[in-house]
Amino acid sequence: MRFIATATLCLSLAGCTATTQTGSGADFLASRPDWAAQVAAQARPGGTGPASVDRAVYEAARAEPLLRFPARFGLARVQRGRLTGIPAGEAEAWLALIKEAGPLYGEFLPISPLITEFGNAVAGSQVPRGVVDQVRIGAARQQVDAVLIYEVLGQATDRSTPLSVLDLTIVGAFLLPTRLVAGQAIASALLVDVRNGYPYGTATAQGDARGMWSNAGSTGRSQSLREDAEVEAVRKLSREVGTMVARLKTELEARPAVRPAPSPSSARRS
Repeated sequence: MRFIATATLCLSLAGCTATTQTGSGADFLASRPDWAAQVAAQARPGGTGPASVDRAVYEAARAEPLLRFPARFGLARVQRGRLTGIPAGEAEAWLALIKEAGPLYGEFLPISPLITEFGNAVAGSQVPRGVVDQVRIGAARQQVDAVLIYEVLGQATDRSTPLSVLDLTIVGAFLLPTRLVAGQAIASALLVDVRNGYPYGTATAQGDARGMWSNAGSTGRSQSLREDAEVEAVRKLSREVGTMVARLKTELEARPAVRPAPSPSSARRS
């Protein structure tokens, strides 16, 4: 609950946002020509310090954007660290985005939790995987180019109003609006390349739903408003994702061709 409250405060300050990334790993590393040599030196016997983390950071920096439009996009909903199905209310929001985007961006399809489970079972457990990697494997099984992974966090509140002194009466408990009930939700998304994990962009949004209710049944009503807030957050998130993908398409189509970044081994030979 503290995390949700903090995240809600951050979003209330920042509002709905969408960011994109199309930078070249080769260009990033070219501005630091001695980095590959340092990583290679650490990997040699007697090298200074552990090379495992530095090498992993270097390899992560080498990633290049591979996405080309039109493309196949996957849609994956994550909840509590697991891939889940998409509720009907949230699905309507995404369908509206897909209808608006049309064939300009390509195909959009949900990532199946069953196919993801099967794909990860086939891949085996040699490498520990978090939920993003699990989704990438499932998305690869469905042969999509990039997958939009999103998550929704919601909370419900139930507070008293000045009329709450009448809750002990039959009229107050069942008829008068003695409770202020509300739902708040935040939704965030990450668009990542299935093939190399390149992060193309992020989007965030928030949703609210409020009302007055009698004391009897206010708990159920607050939970219903939480669900309404989650759907509203996803509806706003879908619009931010539309903005992000449109911007991404423009930026990627304007990029020049890039050369691959050197590996630490090639830097060591040179």
